[in-house]
Amino acid sequence: MHGMKYTAIGAAILGALMLSGVPRAYAQTEMRMGVTGFETGYFSRSQPATAYDMVILLPGLRPIEGDADLRGYAGTGGNILIDGQRPASKGQTLEEILKRIPASAVERVELVRSGAAGVDMQGYAVMANVVRIQGGKRRGRIEVEDAFLQHGFSSPRAAAEFSSDNEGRTLDVAVAIYREIDDEHGFGIRNRYAEDGTLLRQADYEQPEGETVKELSGGYRFPLAGGSLKVNALLKDERMFADIKNDISYPLPQLSTGTERVTTKTKEVAARFERPLSPRAELELLASISDVGESGNDTSRSEGSSDESREVVDARETILRGVYRHKGDVVSFESGAEGALNVLDSHTALRENGIDILLPFANVRVEEQRVEIFSTATWLPSPAVTIEVGARYEFSKLAQTGDSTLSKSLSFLKPRLLATWAISPADGLRGLIEREVGQLDFANFAGSASLTSGTVTAGNQDLEPDRLWRIEAAWEHRFVAGSLVVAARHEKISDVVDRIPTFTDLGVFDSVGNIGDGKRQELEANLNLPFDRIGLNGVNLQANALWRRSRVTDPATGESRRISGDLPLEAGLTLSHDIPARKLRWGVDYAVEAEETEFKVDEIQTDVISNRVDLFVEYKPTDKWSYRLFAKNLTDGPATRTRYIYDGLRGASPLNHVEKRVLKSGPYVGFAVQRSFGG
Repeated sequence: MHGMKYTAIGAAILGALMLSGVPRAYAQTEMRMGVTGFETGYFSRSQPATAYDMVILLPGLRPIEGDADLRGYAGTGGNILIDGQRPASKGQTLEEILKRIPASAVERVELVRSGAAGVDMQGYAVMANVVRIQGGKRRGRIEVEDAFLQHGFSSPRAAAEFSSDNEGRTLDVAVAIYREIDDEHGFGIRNRYAEDGTLLRQADYEQPEGETVKELSGGYRFPLAGGSLKVNALLKDERMFADIKNDISYPLPQLSTGTERVTTKTKEVAARFERPLSPRAELELLASISDVGESGNDTSRSEGSSDESREVVDARETILRGVYRHKGDVVSFESGAEGALNVLDSHTALRENGIDILLPFANVRVEEQRVEIFSTATWLPSPAVTIEVGARYEFSKLAQTGDSTLSKSLSFLKPRLLATWAISPADGLRGLIEREVGQLDFANFAGSASLTSGTVTAGNQDLEPDRLWRIEAAWEHRFVAGSLVVAARHEKISDVVDRIPTFTDLGVFDSVGNIGDGKRQELEANLNLPFDRIGLNGVNLQANALWRRSRVTDPATGESRRISGDLPLEAGLTLSHDIPARKLRWGVDYAVEAEETEFKVDEIQTDVISNRVDLFVEYKPTDKWSYRLFAKNLTDGPATRTRYIYDGLRGASPLNHVEKRVLKSGPYVGFAVQRSFGG
């Protein structure tokens, strides 16, 4: 199976090299140093409906989402800009935002490389900037979608967006209501086996899972004091649901049922002010306030038994940030500072058969005051060479109260050096050396309980962030409407964050903690390959693969193993065919099997998501209308979870049993209709 995966990916890369001699035939414009503009005609062969459809076709770019779970503003943005700005909201993904922008509203898409003066690259070597048409236009889009799954489930969606631009005053409003069904959960078995494979328990298992979402967002931008101010707001209500049924038939019949319910409410307001100070200098100020409240309730019931766990979490964040940028012909630089105040209140309770069970660190309040000072300079010694040097210094104070008290101060220096060399118009090299410091997840300070898996996780007040040095080298080869990028990375990690035992008066519990030093190597390849040269006009292949190998010493066994959560391989292919004469576009997506392992103190858990195939067909009779039919999960590959559960601490206790859960949701089909309006 693995050999087939590598063969398919290798064949795609080989095909890119065979076709790389295609002459440049699609209009591209060098806007300025480091910025290449792609007009709408460049994308017409693919009949894009939204800005997202355009961005994914850019040569040399793989869209990367920011990590919204990180506190603060730095490091949370992806590699896509909208009108030169990164979205201020952390509660929405880039894909969501880009899919709201009709292709007819886009003037051009810019590919921005390191060294482009006046652009905050946010640590990326390559970014995209979606430039919308300006000037007195009102535009919008309405979308209706539904998908029909087995067992009576469906995923309806209704969304609408509206934008207006009038003499520098822009208004954006979006609303969406939808339900998503998690097709990696479903119906199957959950059996237990002895170490020698003897069946210990046989059960039919059901866990259909999904969430309903209501979302309202808006932004208003207007001139102010010689610059512009944009204010954004977001309201989001997410309600996760899962209904669980475990029907044991061997050795003795027993039925247990359960539910999982989690409600998450997000409120966010952000304001960004930008003002030019001179033809070469500008100032940017940002302020944001967000509040994320989460309440969860799990239940489990069987004959003679009733359990319930409850969790209430409130996370609040306030950010102030200022940046000064200076654009030079040879040297450009930016400097700034960011301050953030973060507060987390977490309360967890567990009740078994009407009796309250004490949990370690069940009630915790964590407060963080953090300041980061940063500066980056970009030097262009020649038109073909760019050198970027930067550093960030972070200082924070954490105070923890509740079931445990703790106060600590942390400070880190994070230098960075990026060099790029354009060997030719078609080839480029880049090298990167940087130090990165992880961010503590406040949720790991508090305890939690899962009735589904029957586990309790303790909080860890002594958790330290991991730190790493990263060295990366990348080669980019560009050809007409396509590209091949290959990158290799090596990371040396200190204080790896993984799983450790926590000893309390209540017993020994699994928790998140530091387990020593480790290392990680990655090899990544991204391909965007058109087949026009061999007569297959409109056929395009996109492929990506990331091979990962990590090593750390297991604190339980003393043996070398991968770091928990590191996937050995992440890969996928998308083959699409555009037929403009018939106003059709169709394609197939293939996702390679993914495997993730977590090494807990008393068990090893491995999740495998099997190979997956999705199909779609789009019909666009006019520029305003778009119809899409899709079929997903056609292979109906199972989601398999295997748990090796020990009598006590791994390395010191024998294996008790192996639990194997295999779930399928089945293939499903759906449709989507979009109607755009305005100029």
